[in-house]
Amino acid sequence: MRQRRTLTTLTLAGLCLSVLATTGTGASAADFPPNPTGKSGYTLDFQEEFDGTSLDTSKWLPYYLPHWAQNREDAKARYTLQDGKLVERVDPDTPAWNPKYDSTVKVSSIQTYNQDWWHRFNYSMPNDHHEPDFNGYSTQYGYVETRAKLSDTGGGGHQALWLVGTKDRSSASKNPEIDMLETFFSKPDTWRIKAYGWGDPDFVSSWTGPEDPVPSGEPTKEYHVYGMEWTPTQLNFYYDNKLYKTINDSPNQAMGLILGIYTDAGSGQHNDVWPKNWSVDYLRVWKKNGGYGEGYQRFKNRQSGQYMNIENKTGKVEYGNPPATAWSSQWRRENTDGHLRYRNRWTGEYLHTENGGGTARYGDVPATYWSGQWQEEVADGRIRFRNRQTGQYLHSEDATGFVQYGNVPATHWSSQWSAEPGA
Repeated sequence: MRQRRTLTTLTLAGLCLSVLATTGTGASAADFPPNPTGKSGYTLDFQEEFDGTSLDTSKWLPYYLPHWAQNREDAKARYTLQDGKLVERVDPDTPAWNPKYDSTVKVSSIQTYNQDWWHRFNYSMPNDHHEPDFNGYSTQYGYVETRAKLSDTGGGGHQALWLVGTKDRSSASKNPEIDMLETFFSKPDTWRIKAYGWGDPDFVSSWTGPEDPVPSGEPTKEYHVYGMEWTPTQLNFYYDNKLYKTINDSPNQAMGLILGIYTDAGSGQHNDVWPKNWSVDYLRVWKKNGGYGEGYQRFKNRQSGQYMNIENKTGKVEYGNPPATAWSSQWRRENTDGHLRYRNRWTGEYLHTENGGGTARYGDVPATYWSGQWQEEVADGRIRFRNRQTGQYLHSEDATGFVQYGNVPATHWSSQWSAEPGA
């Protein structure tokens, strides 16, 4: 969720989100309207409209990571439900939630999941006391959406909607994090997005994601809709239903949701404008009908016993023996126009034959280019990759170290490949 001052951030092209609010909850003419609960091609999996006068405690734990807090009540959320909105706030007398290990940080936050050792952001910190497991909702993949108005108080602090993995229950807490929305009060017209693996080998190893201006509107004066499509290989972010940014990686485990407002964290020291608050209209999660399919694959050549990869970044596709964990040898199938495209996990680029001269290449060829479209044919229980533009097959016939394409017979082991799951 929030960055510690001791962490170094790495900016990648493509992320940033926010969800702040002013003291009032009234709508304005520039508000982006709520989306319907029905979404074509999806089924609603989680729905919180914040109607009524009390929080649904079967879904929400109204404490912030309480197992880390020496005084549990210091981690208790301050909020109101009014006019179908959740308004979370930090007041002048809100105590620091964990002064021993998190300095003067003040938090008002609710979450759908909790367990001992969850999200160990400071590795010198012990699990202060046992808390019962709580799972009001956790999910792997889906379309997450919220409609919110951001804080207009300025100074240091931020609001956030973020997700934390649930797989590692040990004291190491190597669970990934997606800060779907983590916008600073001092940058009210930006959407700040961050992501980090926290030791999860299957997700980004450095803080990833910039903060950029939103394309339209004033997020502290109006309600806007923030969405995230989480698939096995990508995170796509949407602002008012339009694609905004993409991260070409994603966590592959169930995650819980946290919704909160913070001061004195990595977003800076607070000013004296109180209360700090933001307003959330709804939070929903849809699942794609038919599921999300496979993740990344490695393709092993039958003749050489080696794997298709781009390890040396020559612009040409090679074959060799990089480790199973190497993203350079992991590819994602994507469907287009009745054919397949293969996207490399390391660079996000596609396998193609464009200007290849008999050697397969990778790059940012458009989805409409036949040079980047393939069919998989079966030969002796293995795959043959047939290019749509040339009608030819990938092979290793000449043992050049580079993947070639040509008219080799189906019986040649050089043109036969097997698929293995990426590590």
